[in-house]
Amino acid sequence: MATSTYHCIEDDDGTAAANSNDVAASTALAADYSGDGMIIGLNAWIDAAIETLKSSTASTGHNNQRNNVACSRQYLSCALKIAHSLADQLCAVDEKKKVTLSAGLDGDGEGGGISLDPSIINEIMAGPHQRRWQQRKYESLAHSIYVRCGANVLAQEEKKDDGSRATTLTSNDLEPLPLHPDESSEPNDLGILAQQLSSLLEGGSDHIIEYLKVRCATLREDLVRDMCIDDDARMVAIHSLGATFFQLFSGGKQVPEQVGTVGQSSVEMLGTEGADRLDHMSKKTQRSTQSSTVSSVEPLKSLGLPTALCDMISNMIDRTNEGATGDESYETVTDLRDDLRLMMDSPEVYLQDLDMNHASTVGLQMGSIGGKDGRTYFYGRELELATLKESYQRSVSSGCEVAMIYGSSGIGKSMLSNKFAEDVTSRRDGHIHDGGSGVFLSGSFDKLQQSQPFHAISSAFDEYCTLLSTRDESTVEMVSTALKRDLGDEISSLVTAMPSLRGILGNDCVCDQNDENSDGAVDAQKRLRYLFCQFVEIILACQEEPLILFLDDCQWIDAASVALLNQILMMPNKSASNKQRRFFFFGCCRDDEVNEEHPLTLMLSSLETFGTKTTNIMLTSMSKETVNEMVSTTLSLLPRLTRPLADILYHKTKGGPFFIKQLMIDLYKRRLLYPSLTHRRWVWESDNIRGMEIPDSVASFIMNSFHCLPPDVLSALSVLSCFGASVSISLIETLEAEIQTPLMAPLDTAVAESIVDKRKGAFYFLHDKLHEAAYGAIGSEQRCLHHFRYGLALGNVAVKERDDVLLITAVSQINHGGPQAVVDSEQGVAVASMNLDAGKKAMKMSDFFLAHSFFDHGISYLRRGHWEQQYDLSLELFNLAAKCALMNAEHDHLEILIQQIMHYAKCFEDKCQAISISITLHLLSGNVLEGVKITLSTLASLGEELSRSPWWVPQLVIDHITPSVIKQHWSKTEAKLAELSDETLLSYPVMVDPSKIMAMELLAQLYELVAFVGEHTKLPIFVSKMIQITLKHGMSPLSPLAFVQYGNYNVIIRRNYEVGYHYVKLGLTLMKQSPSRAHDCQIIFHSAYTRLHVEPMQTAGELFLDAFKAAMKSGATRYAMKCAYFYDAICFWSGANLEELARSMKETIKQMKFHKNLLMMSFFLQNVRMVLRMVGESAMPPQIGLMSASGDTHNEEDIADKIPAAMLGKHFNEFYEAYIFREFDKATDCADKFFSLHNLTKFSGSPMYHRIFEKVDSKGDESKVYIEKLAVLSSTWTLQNKTLLLQAEGQFSARNFEAAEKLYDDAIVSSKKHKFVNEEALANELAGHFYLDTGRKDKSVRYFSQAEEKYREWGAVAKANFCEWLVMDI
Repeated sequence: MATSTYHCIEDDDGTAAANSNDVAASTALAADYSGDGMIIGLNAWIDAAIETLKSSTASTGHNNQRNNVACSRQYLSCALKIAHSLADQLCAVDEKKKVTLSAGLDGDGEGGGISLDPSIINEIMAGPHQRRWQQRKYESLAHSIYVRCGANVLAQEEKKDDGSRATTLTSNDLEPLPLHPDESSEPNDLGILAQQLSSLLEGGSDHIIEYLKVRCATLREDLVRDMCIDDDARMVAIHSLGATFFQLFSGGKQVPEQVGTVGQSSVEMLGTEGADRLDHMSKKTQRSTQSSTVSSVEPLKSLGLPTALCDMISNMIDRTNEGATGDESYETVTDLRDDLRLMMDSPEVYLQDLDMNHASTVGLQMGSIGGKDGRTYFYGRELELATLKESYQRSVSSGCEVAMIYGSSGIGKSMLSNKFAEDVTSRRDGHIHDGGSGVFLSGSFDKLQQSQPFHAISSAFDEYCTLLSTRDESTVEMVSTALKRDLGDEISSLVTAMPSLRGILGNDCVCDQNDENSDGAVDAQKRLRYLFCQFVEIILACQEEPLILFLDDCQWIDAASVALLNQILMMPNKSASNKQRRFFFFGCCRDDEVNEEHPLTLMLSSLETFGTKTTNIMLTSMSKETVNEMVSTTLSLLPRLTRPLADILYHKTKGGPFFIKQLMIDLYKRRLLYPSLTHRRWVWESDNIRGMEIPDSVASFIMNSFHCLPPDVLSALSVLSCFGASVSISLIETLEAEIQTPLMAPLDTAVAESIVDKRKGAFYFLHDKLHEAAYGAIGSEQRCLHHFRYGLALGNVAVKERDDVLLITAVSQINHGGPQAVVDSEQGVAVASMNLDAGKKAMKMSDFFLAHSFFDHGISYLRRGHWEQQYDLSLELFNLAAKCALMNAEHDHLEILIQQIMHYAKCFEDKCQAISISITLHLLSGNVLEGVKITLSTLASLGEELSRSPWWVPQLVIDHITPSVIKQHWSKTEAKLAELSDETLLSYPVMVDPSKIMAMELLAQLYELVAFVGEHTKLPIFVSKMIQITLKHGMSPLSPLAFVQYGNYNVIIRRNYEVGYHYVKLGLTLMKQSPSRAHDCQIIFHSAYTRLHVEPMQTAGELFLDAFKAAMKSGATRYAMKCAYFYDAICFWSGANLEELARSMKETIKQMKFHKNLLMMSFFLQNVRMVLRMVGESAMPPQIGLMSASGDTHNEEDIADKIPAAMLGKHFNEFYEAYIFREFDKATDCADKFFSLHNLTKFSGSPMYHRIFEKVDSKGDESKVYIEKLAVLSSTWTLQNKTLLLQAEGQFSARNFEAAEKLYDDAIVSSKKHKFVNEEALANELAGHFYLDTGRKDKSVRYFSQAEEKYREWGAVAKANFCEWLVMDI
């Protein structure tokens, strides 16, 4: 007999079409054509359905014999629906009768209850109904069952036009056939109705009967009542239904005569022939019910029907036999109905015959439960799954939610995530498939495998790159073009983390980085995080499907991954479109391994402060019912049959899914759970299982089971476990050759034992508990030696083959061993050198956390006296460790490292890097003046002294940089530049002297420090000195910045616009020639600031945005926030749409808060409040607590009070807001405060209005002349309309009305011409007030109306509403 469940009989198009015309001639039937379909007797339906399938498959070449047709998928599906309808009908009537009897026996006749006379009850219980049923109890019920099928009306054009009138039947043409005939009618009475019906059909039927579209089936109502009289009647009813089902599923065959006789069990009919067929199972399992399964339905089995179906019918037929006393016989019709429902809903589980060859050879494969059809079977987590899906839907629609699944190890977290992935994407069997509703990416953290930066996240996106490369070429091209356009050469950093990205970029993209310092990033970690964010933004913009990122085992998340994940979730690209980010992140985490200080907890808490909700899902042990569902699905047996086994498993495992899985595998190995050849299904020995003694925890249970493994398998698993939960096969093969120990063959045995899996070129532990057990098999005192040995073996290969990835893996293994595993000082030096190389590789991959770990470990392997014996190695390890500590904000450790370097370094040159880091540390710590002191002293030591005053002078050293010294340096620089052409400068040699390169870096840093403390008059000397060094020693990466700052000073301070702008453009050209991108953001920023004074204001905005991108690419987030501030400010003053600007400003605030840039936030918040007031939104709170990088919270007002430039900007914005809303008293007060601070910040303030407001308090013609001159000398485009409007207001105040009228109109025309819609609106409003105050209301209405229109165009809803009110009031 075939193992498969169904014989699929279909047409060529995959369907089984019903053809009533082929059947009607040979089938006598009673039918009711109505709107609800057709009713037909069961016997007639069986014949009709069989004939329909036979005729539909005749032309396909399939075997269409009656027996094969009865086993087809289509027929079985219909038959199951009929059987379930009958059982459901009996259950409904039985339940109703119980309620009625209960009400009659127990009710008091009040409260709406039903009260029955006892004599009536006795008549029901033992009356003629029961006697009649007892007389019929062995008869087949098929003649009393009716099936309702589908019926479709033929289209008019399908009828043959033979000249006769066609009769179209509707529900009004005849009475519908009752589903429940009267008690007195017999089934044959239906023939009368059929005859009446046929008389209406003489003109030809307008219907086609669809026998394979079964809607329901019903049993005659009088029989149903009789079958529910008492328990005995129900028992006989089950038996009779079994006989009926036999006929139904066999395609019309009758139950053999010897089966069904009271007192004769199927054991007697089996005889010795059946007994000889039993296999080697224990006699305890050879129960009478099991034997009856063989005999009662032997004809059904010979047809090839599923074993589960045969067993069900056997248990029904044998229910009345005195010998059938097993647990498997049906006690109630409810059990029968539930079993039928399961067969209908999950035929792939409950109607799938056990593959005996596979089960006997491979055994119980728990790792692939439910894998036959690609589905992930799910047990008892429906509520949690629904919660996760709801979180997902909210996230992809609003973009502000993540989810975390918590629970102990083995509780089912991965199963829940897999089911979610299957439901919301097209993911199957752990692979990503295109075309679903979402793209699912997954990664996993590993406690012992953190040797690659962002490995869990980068591997997930690397998998996406592999998927993307297989999609249509247009999508690949779109992503490739966007990546090359937006990321440029920086994309090489991403390729290092995601090698499969090469497949998208193509061969023409150069993605190699041979020198870890060649890129010159300000902060390589921040740069890589930004590039990752950009990558995510690009792929989200290029695809319609949501992107889902899942990370498992987040309890082992590393600091670098936390920072990256946090930025991906919080920091969408500022220049991204308004398209909704369809992105969702969720993870799994062991709840007993995280606390309030865990990096994951802190990250989620941080997300909450930014308005990103976290949905927490806690998983607990499974219930008894869920355990039974799991066992039932695993064994492909109905839950009614597996309940005894499930109860035992639940008791022993307390409902832990993984524990149950491991215990079932162990039961199979002990032959307590095995496939029965006789019964073709799984069977078990309940008593022996119940008597087993097993540990309470799954960890102890697995450890015990490991001791039963062959020694070589256990040894190989222990080696594998040292490298983490998954290891590449190539690495194992390399290690096997190096340590001369068999590994591959024993691990293949472990695969067969369902301990590890072998896929995608790697070995994987099937569960982290298995990994932990294998690792625990190594004694704690021996683990360090194992790690050290394996690391050394792989390290030798990595060095020989120059394999960076293998080197990092090898050194990580060595460091797990630690200094205690080192045998002598020579080996310690060799290991320290390997750590140095590994740390450099980690820095190249922008993982400074990992690099710092390598450098620290390298230092730990050095013995006492290493500064004398291994000076070069020690200096390099300490310098690089200090650099990493600075990047990682580990300031305490950094100070220790710097002290060591400054103490043991042999010369000044060896101390330079430590000095530079120390200066940066002082700046970050707020000790700016000390940083300035050290910088000036270091410059003097490098031969680039700015002032001859000794650095230990107690007052501020920059006070000794006098105006005369500055003038001297500036004049010297001007003279030298005048001698050189642009062509000469563009072809200048590259600076190679390390001391001069460092001097350039110190001068650039000094420029920032002095600007920060407000000593702007001193800045020109630093710029002059940088250019002088450049002209003498060659171009450095900072030389373009010096030229741009030189031009900037000429434009803004000296007002030499032509010369200054020339050097700005020269600096931009030099920047493009430089191989370093580290300082692009500063160069572009100062260029934009200069352009603001020379060219149309609108053009500067895009340049500030370019500076923002360049800053983020280099990791200079402080500069990026400064650029973002100016970008939004320029957008406001240039008249960009306020609604879009408000969104941009909110995003900027979010970024400033994320990067803890308190200074820029204090500048920016007042701008945001002003814009929100203009667009009519509720303003932000006046005081916002700002958190610094150290975690301290500061008040916004306190920060502004301490920084004059911040207070100046605050007063200026408050002045403008009060003026624009005509709050003149407040505007006057703010103006007074602005000018009281102005002299303290000579080089600060708004880019245009600083120069205007500098003279605005002077009376008379002097200020007018100055403003007009400024408008002519600088940007006419930007300042002309402002000058005209200011002149119009002046003429209005002087009561020169005729001149004022012309100037107002000129200001409006100029604003429109130069695309300042904001100032066009303001000019119209001021003109309206001018005409209103001079008594010309009609004109004022026109100008106010124009102002309203332009304010609305700008997005200033509040101002537009004010102008509208003015018009209505006039």
